[in-house]
This record gives sequence, C-alpha cells and structure tokens, in this order.
Amino acid sequence: MPSVLGVLERRERVALARAEELRAELERVQAAVVEADEAARRAVIAREEIVAALAEAAEEAGASSAAVDAPAMGVAGPRVEVPLWHEGLGIEVLPPDCARIVALIQEDAAGGGQGVRARAMREHLGWPASDAKEQAARFRAKRLVERGWLSEGRPGLFRPRTA
Repeated sequence: MPSVLGVLERRERVALARAEELRAELERVQAAVVEADEAARRAVIAREEIVAALAEAAEEAGASSAAVDAPAMGVAGPRVEVPLWHEGLGIEVLPPDCARIVALIQEDAAGGGQGVRARAMREHLGWPASDAKEQAARFRAKRLVERGWLSEGRPGLFRPRTA
C-alpha cells in the first residue's frame, strides 16, 4: 500500500506538470492573438492605401471622387485623419469618435483603471456589437497610439499617452 506522502507527492507532480502545460498553451494563444491583431491592422492599412491611391488616380483622371468613396467603407469605416499630438493640442482637434475614445481612456485612468479594450470603446461609441465594429474601434485606438495621443502597454490594452 503506497504511503500517503507518496500519493500527495505524485498528485503535486501531476498538478505542476499540468500547470506548466497550460502556461505553454496560454503563451501560444497570446502570441496567436497578437499575430491576428497585427494581420488585421496590416489589412486595414493596405485597404486604406489602395483607396487613397484610387482616389488620387481618379482626381488625376478628373473623375468624381464619389466613385472611390464607397470602397473606403469597411471594417474600420472611412479613413480617419488623426493629427500628430504635440504640447498644447486638445482633443477637440480629433475626429469625434477619436476624441470620445481618448476621453474614455482618460476617464478610465483617472478612475484608477488599468486600460481600455476595443470592446469597451465600441460600447462607449454606441456601435452595434460585431467583430467588425470592435476592429474599427481597435484600429482607431492604434492610430491614436501611432500619432502620440495614447499608449498601448499590453497588446490591445490602451492607456493615456506616456510623458
């Protein structure tokens, strides 16, 4: 008959091995999420570049810009122009949705929050629940990070800009 301590030691080894397996799986899933987010971001940027090139070509050809406005709509909605942040610039210069995202993130930080995810932004903007609208909110937040208005500490978790 095995000793009680031997049984407990075996249980401990099994539990530790399972915890290590789960940690490895978690790291793999987190890396896959980051990779998928980046692929989606690149696809949105590529689409925007194509739309901009089509608009430029249409202008050069003297065609109506309305003909190229339609493709600009999609996962992230119309192209959003965000000015580079600099000292003294307020959120009133931002497009309305971007200003609301920055204000939400500032409120979250003032309340001691750890950051805001795209789902909360989508809800705050009053957009319908869908992956496309959530991606649109994430894209706007990433654009705000690129332009110096926000920071992204952990992937997908947006905070006010760092000094």
